[in-house]
Amino acid sequence: MKAALKCAMIALLFLSGSTSYAGINEANNAFNNGQYTDAYKAYRKLADQGNADAQYRLGQMYYDGKGLPQNFSKAVIWLQQAAENGHVPAQSRLGTAYALGQGVEQDSNKAVLWLHKAATQGDTEAQFNLAKKYSRGEGVQQDHREAVRWLRSAAEKGSVEAQFGVGYSYHQGEGVDKDYKLAMIWCKKAATRDHPGAIMLTAIMYYNGDGVSQSFNDAFTWYKKAADNNDASAQNLLGEMYRDGLGTPQDYTNAMKLFRQAAGQGNAAAQLNLGLLYFAGLGTTEDLTEAAKWFKLSAEKEYPYAQYALGLAYGSGAGVVLDYNRADLLLRKAEAQGIEDAAAQRILLAEDRNAREMRKQKMFAEDIAAGKFTNDDYNVNADGYIWY
Repeated sequence: MKAALKCAMIALLFLSGSTSYAGINEANNAFNNGQYTDAYKAYRKLADQGNADAQYRLGQMYYDGKGLPQNFSKAVIWLQQAAENGHVPAQSRLGTAYALGQGVEQDSNKAVLWLHKAATQGDTEAQFNLAKKYSRGEGVQQDHREAVRWLRSAAEKGSVEAQFGVGYSYHQGEGVDKDYKLAMIWCKKAATRDHPGAIMLTAIMYYNGDGVSQSFNDAFTWYKKAADNNDASAQNLLGEMYRDGLGTPQDYTNAMKLFRQAAGQGNAAAQLNLGLLYFAGLGTTEDLTEAAKWFKLSAEKEYPYAQYALGLAYGSGAGVVLDYNRADLLLRKAEAQGIEDAAAQRILLAEDRNAREMRKQKMFAEDIAAGKFTNDDYNVNADGYIWY
């Protein structure tokens, strides 16, 4: 009798487990088929019975606002239960919620606690997010080497963000010894999977010959890929390659088009480059006023080369009203930011200003000597008498 009872209890145990398993599968199928109401009911029933996977799924539904109104607070309640029941993805998502302050007060220490639990159990997303915490020193002491260790773990599992992170770390020598070859290997992995940052860094390394033989053709290919994704920096750099004939035949029209696209997105370097093409009449009709307009927009962003160009424009009256004071101010700003030629231009500007002033005073004296002005005329008109 006891043996029979024992067998029955064991059978019931396995039956209970299989029923729970079948229940979660049915709930998942309902969710995947867009039957969110049925999925919610099934998840809720299982979650109330302590099923960690169902608790996690409920948390996801609330977190993502899929099948339910988005509600971070309710999401965290269910994620917390699942996480405490040992559900690894729930631990990862809960750590992210604490990191971002979604549904709970932002708490980097708790974020690291839960991310570390999930990361040590192999969760790729948690490993990447934990790496960011070490890199920034949030909730832990900043440790770039530890950041790279977690990045590599996630990268080796296929995280494209982590692959770029490893490549970037090798490129910058952050947390590891600088190694352009390894930087290229990891960046290329992420770039071929369309990671925007990796595409740009791959282009830059080909352009500079970092870790590979310098190749303007390859740089052009990768910059174009980034530019086609509407990356303003890539549009500007690709425009420069068209302008200079690097990796492609020289083409001022295409350069102008790309500079305009990037300038329209507020890229200061592109705004300067666009102004320079207008100034030189390359790819367009010469237009000094339009050139000065773009110089101003770029200079307002404290871009030193634009401050230099605009200073020269004010110092010569090219596209703007001649203004020595503005010219000097802009050239001083450019000089302070490392534009060495600005100092020499300020000297030339001062010499030109003095020469113009002397010519103006000489003209006044000659006109007065010739009786062209009465004293009253001189007092009224002298300040507006400009000699070019």
